[in-house]
Amino acid sequence: MSEFSRGLHRIRTRACYQGWISRYELLVFLHVFGSIVWIGVGMTGHALLVWSDRRDQHEFAATLSMAIKWIELPALVFGPLLLVVTGVALVLDGPWGFGDTWVLVGLGGYAAALVFGGVFQAPGTKRVNALLAERGPDDPEVIALGRRLNALMWPELAILLVVLLAMTTKPTGSGSVGFWSLVFAILASAGVVTARALREAEPRPLLASRSS
Repeated sequence: MSEFSRGLHRIRTRACYQGWISRYELLVFLHVFGSIVWIGVGMTGHALLVWSDRRDQHEFAATLSMAIKWIELPALVFGPLLLVVTGVALVLDGPWGFGDTWVLVGLGGYAAALVFGGVFQAPGTKRVNALLAERGPDDPEVIALGRRLNALMWPELAILLVVLLAMTTKPTGSGSVGFWSLVFAILASAGVVTARALREAEPRPLLASRSS
């Protein structure tokens, strides 16, 4: 039995004897919950924004953007904060170390996502909301800026998927070859999709205009 298995066995055995879940298991629950909130809101919101843009549903996209702004604090701040706090607690409470590959990937990905969101997403979102209030959802500049923001969400989602992959597979030593291959595939795919979306981030005629 490995050192990790022995450590996890001691944690679970102690919890069984006490007739209750252990502190470690409670932290795991909160950690998974934080990741569901963060990744779930991000992926669902992005998918709906892309769907509305593809169908020229600009009013729906504008309403959705305001809804995302409303849930931004509880979902996109609370979720990541809960994720990183419980993640650090799990390393301290469990058979892990801050030098483990998957821990470093998780912390690095978390930091990268925060920086990416602060540098690109937050200023762009403020600008598009200001233009939206001034010109309305069908303005060409509002539409183009919204598409650029949607395009820049792909790298952030890719980073979150890499963090999720690291948390679930916990790569170590020679077993990390497959992990890094998947990381490369995820990031490369996100780069291709982002580049294509940025090229297409130009106002298209409305469906009503096409049919007239």
